[in-house]
Amino acid sequence: MRTKNISDGQKLPSFIEVARRTQLIECAIETIATQGYAQASLAQIAKQAGISKSVITYYFNSKETLIEQVVKEILTDAAHFIGPQLAAQSTARLRLQAYIQAHVEYISTHLKQMMAIMEIAIHVRTEEGKLRYGTATEQPVLTALKTLLRKGQEEGDFRAFDLHVMAVTIRRAIDALPPVLIADPDLDVDLYARELVTLFDRATRKE
Repeated sequence: MRTKNISDGQKLPSFIEVARRTQLIECAIETIATQGYAQASLAQIAKQAGISKSVITYYFNSKETLIEQVVKEILTDAAHFIGPQLAAQSTARLRLQAYIQAHVEYISTHLKQMMAIMEIAIHVRTEEGKLRYGTATEQPVLTALKTLLRKGQEEGDFRAFDLHVMAVTIRRAIDALPPVLIADPDLDVDLYARELVTLFDRATRKE
């Protein structure tokens, strides 16, 4: 393996190496989002980056390794954007509102990343034929959302409801946005967010 992943005994990557890896991840996202996962070969990603395929394999020994980094990059970036907005809220009800608003904002301003991760989630499978990034990436998200909803029930902000059903319903409403935006680029995103906030505030709050 010739990737520049850091392990014990290895020196930290240089600024140039970090910049190159970042560039390759961004080009992979662009290629997957615009051409689809099946067409996003290392050769196509290299073409997008204006480099030779051998440069990619110097940093990532396979397409699978590069895809792992793409998924990690997108999820980490989204968490850094959304997390502080939730942490700033004082109640579970406000955190749920911020959760929905922040997700809608992130999706609308990072549509290529969302298109890429949707392609990856749909097409990448394990050797056993199971979706590699479907359940693996969804379960931690649902678990965190169920924790938020449970806290709201315990604090008396939310009524009694099935946590899993509510969490899945909220996620499906949010995750429906990328294809909607692709089909309708002029969609009023602020209105979309407000309607979702109102919908789930009414669905969860304790009367």
